[in-house]
Amino acid sequence: MCNEEKLDFIINYLCLNVKDIAENFGLQPGSISKMRIASYNTLKPMHIYAFEKVYQIPAFIFDDKSIDTKKQIKSILDSRNDNAIFCDNQDIIDKLVGVWYAYFYSSSDKQYIYSIETTITKDGKVIDENNNFGQVFVGENQSMIIKQAYNSQNLISITFDNTNIAFHKFAFVLASKTNQTNKVMANFGFFSREKLDEDNAKDILGDIADTQMQMKHSLLNRIVNRV
Repeated sequence: MCNEEKLDFIINYLCLNVKDIAENFGLQPGSISKMRIASYNTLKPMHIYAFEKVYQIPAFIFDDKSIDTKKQIKSILDSRNDNAIFCDNQDIIDKLVGVWYAYFYSSSDKQYIYSIETTITKDGKVIDENNNFGQVFVGENQSMIIKQAYNSQNLISITFDNTNIAFHKFAFVLASKTNQTNKVMANFGFFSREKLDEDNAKDILGDIADTQMQMKHSLLNRIVNRV
């Protein structure tokens, strides 16, 4: 099989939508169709690595000339997700697309509630009003958003249940480092499609003592000092 034939089989086997591929690559659907036909000679290495990046299709399928049967390719594609935690579930992403407001208590001012506008795109990209960028990772029962803080470059993880995202509000667990002390903090909060006033958000969150937990320095000392 030539590379174009391999690509044609992969697109059919994985039921990939040509229009969606073209949109992800910034091309016209006709360009994707031509990549599947050897006589056009338009399938280039950059396209192969783009398929690997966007659709997790191993580039070595095309690079290794000994892989030349549909059975071999099918086996490789089927084995990709044997140990995968996250999956390609566009239905979950579609339910998340749009603007959300994340509500949780501040770690420094115990009376202050964050209301962070967060936008999720069709390809699972995430950006909030503080210019923290990230990505949605979809699991079987739970999913998570991982962002990098714009100022500190520390990671922010937000975990939530897939069954709740169809509603206008759903709870999450946020783990991050505090801006002031750089200590690890766990926050319970919620996303809302609707922007809420502070009193309403506070009524939903309840007592701050039930929604926050900070890692004690004594635990870190014990970890370092105990043999």
